[in-house]
Parts: sequence; structure tokens; C-alpha cells
Amino acid sequence: MNGRRRFGVGLLVFLLALSTRLVGVAVTGLTKLNPYARADADRFAASAAETAATLIAGRLPTIPTNPDRIVTLWGLFLSPLWLLPGPSRLYGRLFAALLGAVAVYGLYRLARALHSREAGVVAVLPLVCYPSIVLVHSTVLRESFVLAGLVWATILLSDTGAAPSWFQTGTGPAWFPDGTVRYLTGLAVLGLISVVRWENLPLYAVALGTGVAVGHRDGITQLRLAVAATLATLVTLTVGRPFVRSALDFLVVKRDRRSEGRTVYLPEFRPDTIPKAIAFAPVGAVYFLFTPFPWMIETVADAVVFPQSVGNLVAAGFAAVGVPVLWRRSERTTGALVVAFAVGTILYGLVNANVGTNVRQRQMFLWVLFLFAGVGAATRFDLTDRFERLG
Repeated sequence: MNGRRRFGVGLLVFLLALSTRLVGVAVTGLTKLNPYARADADRFAASAAETAATLIAGRLPTIPTNPDRIVTLWGLFLSPLWLLPGPSRLYGRLFAALLGAVAVYGLYRLARALHSREAGVVAVLPLVCYPSIVLVHSTVLRESFVLAGLVWATILLSDTGAAPSWFQTGTGPAWFPDGTVRYLTGLAVLGLISVVRWENLPLYAVALGTGVAVGHRDGITQLRLAVAATLATLVTLTVGRPFVRSALDFLVVKRDRRSEGRTVYLPEFRPDTIPKAIAFAPVGAVYFLFTPFPWMIETVADAVVFPQSVGNLVAAGFAAVGVPVLWRRSERTTGALVVAFAVGTILYGLVNANVGTNVRQRQMFLWVLFLFAGVGAATRFDLTDRFERLG
């Protein structure tokens, strides 16, 4: 009975997420109200159409080796939909909507496995109903693809029991250690989404390294820590400095590109030195997660996004309660997600200077905040008893 109820709640979550996104697809196709359906979306659609035309002509498309050619790369991913008869861009929007619903369902499974179905329901509510997230997932942008990959890679790489049954113990050839197929699939998912957002690769490495370190911290002796610290110091003194310089140059170039448009903020800041980057890091992270602030509201679109920013702030408060709860249940997963969230929001806060860009890109991190917030809310208000009374 409980198993059927869990399946029913998960199915309902998926259908609700898909329904809101289908409404978003209708709004996008029939009106001009979706601000995310132009600019980059137009370029991606044009690239997909061009790649499809090349295939129809009997030629193989040129696969770019430069990871900065995101428009061409994502267009290559979308191009099979442009080979189908009928409204190709509508197919692309439906594909993005489906991926968004898959991401929401994955977050529900993860929160349920880590804590409870109540935490899962609370965690997915913003992803189900935030207008900005729904509208972004109703276009041919890559955000829903990356979000689904991040959520499901976390499920596959963590020992939470959230992975589908065919990835559980005993799968794969007899000579494979338990879980190998699941881990390899999770790494493959990360690799796939890295094709269209390669700059996140260091974050994935940090998250995986943190998970491994937390899981094996009992075997880390003081001698090993001293050796590691010595090696880190030597690397920093020899090759670290030019690497840091290159990283700062990369951040400056990215920020300059994003310091344009109506919703630009703090355009004068440039993270071109380590002290400046460190000093601005917390400010940039706050702007990245919680803009627009009240004084930034100029249009109806800003007024629609503002309550979502307030919701993010409320979620951060509940997340502070949820993190220690999850730490006691799954230290490796919690440690990896906390570190990746902190490092990621700091880095994106340094390079972003545009509210519109923030709204799109912070989806990659907000789901972590909502996961912790769902656990915090379920713990703080004892939602289990209330859900039981609702049946």
C-alpha cells in the first residue's frame, strides 16, 4: 500500500510539472509573453535547422571542437527534432518541457530517498510553479537539459537508494563491483551535459572529490594531511599562479560579456585581482541567487520574478535547517552538494552582472537549495502527520 502511494505521489509530481510546462509551451507559441523565447532561443533554433538541412542534403555536419561554440553544439543536440515533419520548434519546446518534468521528478525521488515524500513534495513546489522556470523550460534553451542531467547524475552517483531498480545492487557483469554501472552512467550523464556547459566541469570535479573525501575521511591521518598540504603549497607556488591569472582573465571576459542589457547591475566591478574577487564573492552570490531586489523592479516581468526571489530567500532559511538533518543521513551526498552549491554560486556571482542571465542560470543551483529547504520545512513543521491526514 505504501509503495503504491509513493508511486502515486511521484507520478502526480511528474504530471503536474509536465502540465505547467505544457501550459508554458502554449503561452510561448500563441503569445509573445515569454521573454525567454527570443534571443538565444532563436539562435539555437536556427542552428538546429541548419544542422538538420545539412543532414537532409546527405552531408555530415561539422562538429565544433571549440567548446565555446555553444549555439552550434546545442543546435546539434536539437537537430533530430528538425528532421521530423511538422512544427519543429514546437517539438523542441515539448522536448525541453519533458526534460524539465523529468528533472522535477528526479528531485522528488532524491528528497524522498534522503528524507521523506513530504520533503520531496515541498522541494519540487518551486520548480513546478515558478513562472520563470516554467517559461524557460517551455523554450528550446538548454537549461532543462542541464538541470535534468544534474539531478539524475546526483541520484546515480549517490548511495541514497533513489536510483531506479535496474541500477541497484547486482546489475552489470559478474566481475563488476556493485554499483559500477550506476556510477559509470552518472559520470556519462555529467559528461553529456558538459558538452553544452563545459565551464561547470571544475564544479563537478569539486563535488565528486568532496564526496570521496567525506566518505574516506576516517582513513585520512594527520601525516597524509601534512603531505597533501605540502604538495598543494608546492603546486600553488610553481604552477598555481599562472593558472589563477588565467582563471581571473576568464572571469573578467565572461563578466564583460554579461554586463549589458536592461537588467545590468554593478557593471563597474571587475574580478581582475584575487583580493577583489574574494571581497566581492559573497555580494556576487547574493545578487546571483536573490535578484531582482525591490529597487530593480521596472517592468511587469520584473514584478513577476521578484516574488520568486523572495521565495529563494525563504528557501535559504529552511535550507539552513535541512542541511544538518541531511548530513546525519547521508554525509557524502550532503557534503558534495553543499560544496558544489557554495563554489558554484560564488563563481557565477563573480561573472554574472545581469538579472535575466541570473534567472536562467541559477536553476542549476536552486534545486540544491530547494532540496535542503524541503527537508528543513518537513522537519520544522512535522509535515508527515499533516500529509497522513490528507491521505
